[in-house]
Amino acid sequence: TPVGPYFAMFLKESSQLMGGEVRNVLEEVEIEIIKSSLIKYWIEDFYHFSQTLGGDTAEIMGDILKVRADTNAINITLNSFGTPLNEPAMRTSDRKRLYPAVGHLYPAGTSMLTDVSDEDELGRVLELFPQYSSIWNIHSAGGGDKSIDDAFYERDVQQLELAFESQMHCSVFYAYVKLKEQEIRNMVWISECILQQQKDEINKFVPVFSFHAPWRGGK
Repeated sequence: TPVGPYFAMFLKESSQLMGGEVRNVLEEVEIEIIKSSLIKYWIEDFYHFSQTLGGDTAEIMGDILKVRADTNAINITLNSFGTPLNEPAMRTSDRKRLYPAVGHLYPAGTSMLTDVSDEDELGRVLELFPQYSSIWNIHSAGGGDKSIDDAFYERDVQQLELAFESQMHCSVFYAYVKLKEQEIRNMVWISECILQQQKDEINKFVPVFSFHAPWRGGK
């Protein structure tokens, strides 16, 4: 299967680190660790492949995947708080291994994320990267109409829409599929608001190719 090589890489690496047999790895490692590891391998492989294509595809697809890698690194760090992954020994071993070796945060940013132990420290790291400091401010403000996931989705949609502004590259096919996924998320959100009679919340979705989007019309 397409993910077979990534499973092989994960099992080989994990068995070497744990000093056990491959068959014991799947029983001892949490499913979320396995999932994050596979996504890391996929992002890295996809990025390196896109760079071999050259031209606009390498530039546009490379930037899209760098942002995807950064998003994963930030979410892994944020979701690790209050779990064993945030213990000092685990930060520099297990958690660090989950960060993709590509992205705008890599290598300096991901190295700093390794030492982060709480949200305040995470915020101080992200303040050094303007493209993520504004997103983090949305999370740190709390209680607003927009979550950090919403902010990430908005940033992704803006970037994916821009892929259609160029010509003669393959990134547009990836962008089309990911924008369709966002449309599905929007439909699910609207449906749930209707079912739960929360019509005041119904407009809190991320528009796709909308003139009312925050990044259009000079807003």
